[in-house]
Amino acid sequence: MKSNDYLLLLDADDTLWESALFFERTEHDFLSLMTALGSAEEKVRRIVHRKDVERLSITGYGAKPYMDTLRMIMLDLVPEAPSWALTAMDDIQKNLLGHPVILLPGVLSTLEDMKSLPVKTMVYTMGKKNHQTDKFIRSGLNTYVDELRIVPRKSVNALRGILTDADVEPRNCIIVGNSPRSDINPALSLGAVAVHLLRDRTWAAEREDFIDPGMVITIENLKELSAIIRNIVSN
Repeated sequence: MKSNDYLLLLDADDTLWESALFFERTEHDFLSLMTALGSAEEKVRRIVHRKDVERLSITGYGAKPYMDTLRMIMLDLVPEAPSWALTAMDDIQKNLLGHPVILLPGVLSTLEDMKSLPVKTMVYTMGKKNHQTDKFIRSGLNTYVDELRIVPRKSVNALRGILTDADVEPRNCIIVGNSPRSDINPALSLGAVAVHLLRDRTWAAEREDFIDPGMVITIENLKELSAIIRNIVSN
């Protein structure tokens, strides 16, 4: 990158395309299955939420680790689950791993606009590489962005590595995402420009207070991003 160029890092799940919606549907299907197997819905819900957070330090993020957690819960509560229940779990997993990639409003027009600016665009996401790559390919965004970068888990160090590889100063990096924990606070920690996309659905494990609220730019639609970036690169 040239010294005066900018790097735009875009989160993927729930920033570029729907994701939490499908996890919520998966949880609903799983709770319905467990109710049919004789377990109390609220009890199972509490276990799911607790185990889901606990697993992060072991398995990291991703749809497949989430499904592994649900399977473990089912077998703990129903050790001799009938074959039809196991088949139902296979179907639930298939739906989650292969859910349609639905782009959020403003994504394509914003990325198209970036092509006229001195901005390198990178989709910066976390999870299992094969699953995230599959969603990226199915999104069709490979023709709109310059690079895809997938890490097991986002952190300050992971972000620092991205900036080092790109040879860009934090002040010339704009980071856009819906997660305070994974997107916004790492950006603030390094002095990058942090743009928070408000979403109704944000996973509980990704919620936390901003470390410097006054430095956060908040948007409700990616269409607002173009004007923000134009203002940044023109100053």
